[in-house]
Amino acid sequence: MVESSIQPQGWGRFSANVRPKWASYVCSMVIVLQFLMQSAEADPVLGTSRGYCRPVTIANNKTQDCCLPEPKRPPIPFKLPTNPIMRVRRPAHELAQDVEYVNKYNLAYTRMKALPDDDPRSFLRQWHTHCSFCVEAFLSRYLNGTATPYPLQLHFSWTFLPWHRMLIYFHERILGSLIDDPEFALPFWNWDNQLDPTAGQVPQIFLPYPAGSAFNNPFLHEGKVRNTNHLPPKVLPLDYNAIDEAAGVVNTPEEIKDANLCMVWNMVYNKVSAQEFLGGKYNTSANLGAQGNVTVGESGGAESLHNTAHEWVGMMNNAQFPDNEDMGVFTYAGRDPIFYSHHANVDRLWDVWQTLPDKVTEDGTRTRKEFDDVDFLETEFTFYDENQDMVRVKVKDTLSSEKLGYTYQDMSAADRLWIDHKPQTSRPSFRTTQMAYSPNDYPEVVLNANNTIGSTPVCFKLARRPPNRDDLKGTQVKHIGELSEGLLIEKVMVPEMMYVRFDVYVDFPTANMESDVDKSDYVGSFTHLPSGVTSMKDVTAQVPVADEDLFRELNIRFSIGTALRRIGIKDYSTDITVTVVPKFRPGDENKTITFANLKQEFC
Repeated sequence: MVESSIQPQGWGRFSANVRPKWASYVCSMVIVLQFLMQSAEADPVLGTSRGYCRPVTIANNKTQDCCLPEPKRPPIPFKLPTNPIMRVRRPAHELAQDVEYVNKYNLAYTRMKALPDDDPRSFLRQWHTHCSFCVEAFLSRYLNGTATPYPLQLHFSWTFLPWHRMLIYFHERILGSLIDDPEFALPFWNWDNQLDPTAGQVPQIFLPYPAGSAFNNPFLHEGKVRNTNHLPPKVLPLDYNAIDEAAGVVNTPEEIKDANLCMVWNMVYNKVSAQEFLGGKYNTSANLGAQGNVTVGESGGAESLHNTAHEWVGMMNNAQFPDNEDMGVFTYAGRDPIFYSHHANVDRLWDVWQTLPDKVTEDGTRTRKEFDDVDFLETEFTFYDENQDMVRVKVKDTLSSEKLGYTYQDMSAADRLWIDHKPQTSRPSFRTTQMAYSPNDYPEVVLNANNTIGSTPVCFKLARRPPNRDDLKGTQVKHIGELSEGLLIEKVMVPEMMYVRFDVYVDFPTANMESDVDKSDYVGSFTHLPSGVTSMKDVTAQVPVADEDLFRELNIRFSIGTALRRIGIKDYSTDITVTVVPKFRPGDENKTITFANLKQEFC
């Protein structure tokens, strides 16, 4: 059969067997062009600085120089290991009696502590790595090496989880190399585990050993600043309230367990989108104005949940430790070895989050996945490795722990407790109840029109509407039914030196300090950990600002769709009441936090 010499319009002289190749080429070019256009139109991809570092000002007019030594060799690109020896991280509370492991762990840290201070693998420099990248010691830079005028902060955005993952990745590899054990793995502090009553205690591996013990490593125990009121048998309460503690309020083990399950369910399981769990986009064009406001995006559920353990372990209400050190403040957190095991569990929860089914959205078919934004995937971090080489790591190489060569001991039995948790039944919304109710039970809501959060509970009105196709823009889903309904508090002016916590309830206008978080109308908590930096005037070229005028400007997001359905509100046209219950530290009761707007948003 003779082929016709007539070609279909648009294909020119190409024969039929060449058309698929040509189509593939055209598609490839379109994808490349789209990639380049996205890169060009988006904010510049963030590159962490390898220069532009300076000491930071801390309490009592002192400075802390957290800057890292210059690399002896040119930085090298990170490469995922091929056929790696899989390191298995185990829960710290199960390792207390493993003499072989604990002695190996102690030896690794003893050798790290013995390294000279100018060695980037030394414990001092491991601490400084966290300090420098998390308290604005560096200026950020673009990938071409050009410095920006903006301080670098790896919290409060989508950089939080991947950066900390690689921090402990290299920390773990350095420890293993110091004892010639490529299988060495850090333990994780399994504080979300409510199946084992000891899991949420400060693990024994971090406490002084009794006389005659088979273990010995003073470095792990001496000189570490921790709250002695929170040592075993105390269990970390993830809804920790310093004011209640100061007043002598004591919760039962069962109350702590239920609250902890509810907290993890809300801050991990109920966060179905990447933005809800990982945090908002890093703002590389942050506005550092006359009041020192730094906009770096928004914290995700993982970060806000993890802040509680920092606060609880750190020293508090002690004049000798004004910064709540060690764990209670960014500046010093990295000098307590428990920090690395705490973050190992945060990292583990990221792995678990990736596998969770969607029982949050109306369709229930959404797949949990990381951002596919170019600025996220191409963001670059720099770390020192076990060979003292500075390594450039991109976020796209951090998204799978297994590809990085480590995994976690299976904790699915304990995880199922918070995955399957159902908040205790609470009264339905006063808008939907069919029963008569007393005005004393549901008093008239007095709405706050000043957009302020002070020392007492405050109510706001949230206008709602159904989602539409415009809400799909910028998300990772194609169907309206897969969108997660959220409450967004915009441009919250958080005092930089203040530990902030507030709980949020929907259509529960009488919520107060005593209200139980393990209820259907509770939608989550926001926590803010002080950086320890008392002034940015030495870190930026901007005008000096007084400490009391130093604020961090954040967006704060809460997932509300599941809670509304549980209390009987299924109509998107129903406006609701949002109650914010502040739980500040003793001494901060008179502080006021302002914000720009409160609105419904889908993601």
